[in-house]
Amino acid sequence: MIELLSEHGDEILRGLLATIMIVSCGFFAGALLGLALSSLLVSSRKALRWPARTFVELIRNTPFLIQAMLLFALFGVLRLRIDPLLLGGAAVAIYTSAYMAEIVRGALKSVAPGQRDAARALGLKPLQSFRLIVFPQLLPAIIPASANLLGTVAKESAFLSAVSVAELTFAGQVVIAQTFKVFEVWAIVGILYLAIVLSILAAAGHFERRLQWSARS
Repeated sequence: MIELLSEHGDEILRGLLATIMIVSCGFFAGALLGLALSSLLVSSRKALRWPARTFVELIRNTPFLIQAMLLFALFGVLRLRIDPLLLGGAAVAIYTSAYMAEIVRGALKSVAPGQRDAARALGLKPLQSFRLIVFPQLLPAIIPASANLLGTVAKESAFLSAVSVAELTFAGQVVIAQTFKVFEVWAIVGILYLAIVLSILAAAGHFERRLQWSARS
């Protein structure tokens, strides 16, 4: 395995960095889109609520691999040449947005309506009310669920290899084709995915503990 890493470590490292970039950028964009979608999900207007609900249910109830394939096929039909890494990030963002919208929607439901009424009584604008009163109360519910979602997205991103995105799994397939060392390569790839997910959970746990400590101070 050491010999394998010495000869093909650069290829695997490039795949690892591509996976980190795709997942981090796609998740960030998806989180922002999910935040916007959550506001539509809790809207009292059906014209806003139902399209958002349809999108969320469509994404949450279809496989990520199929979504990525359809996205790549769409750009192929339109004859638009886009960097596969960018399209992979877009697929991750779309997938993330639906789940993040549900996470934020559930957290918003946990905030008592009286909190918003009190904010209006104090003369706070809606954006100020959300930033100063609502958002701090959402964090304890959002952080653990978001960390789990990010870990899931990191694992699901392996399916992007099926649409020729040069991420970690794709790099593993290339190295296997060159060396025929199937077990060793997949063992290395699996360990790297495990390291990514455990790092995400550790960072989220640390941030959650700091948040609890700050609340007690």
